[in-house]
Amino acid sequence: MLSDLRPMVFALAVALAGPALAAKPPVTDPMTLKATGAARPCIPIRAGVSTKQAGSSVLMFRAQSGWFRNELRGSCPMLRDDRVLIFRTTMTQYCELDLFDIVDPLSGMTFGSCALGAFTPVEVPKGTRFAN
Repeated sequence: MLSDLRPMVFALAVALAGPALAAKPPVTDPMTLKATGAARPCIPIRAGVSTKQAGSSVLMFRAQSGWFRNELRGSCPMLRDDRVLIFRTTMTQYCELDLFDIVDPLSGMTFGSCALGAFTPVEVPKGTRFAN
């Protein structure tokens, strides 16, 4: 009787584990994304703007009008997923040469500052993953 249940138990285990075993999409190099317009020095800060780290020298900004690739002014090796970015802006825009601090959210320790570059509008396909 136990041997009769094994195939059903196995099938159930595979069905439940299927989504967890699904392959993640490959990491996308943000420099390979197709530009959809000319680079601009600033983008407006509005509700809903989010920032995604895409390596140590690129940030991706998602705004209502679409995605923007920002090539930082030099590498920023202190960027990590478990750290937060505190932007130093005095206006209602993120602009080229604006600085941001990299901060540990638990200790409040600052790991340094980096400067933004120009904002290039890019096409980001659905399901795209960026390296951190």
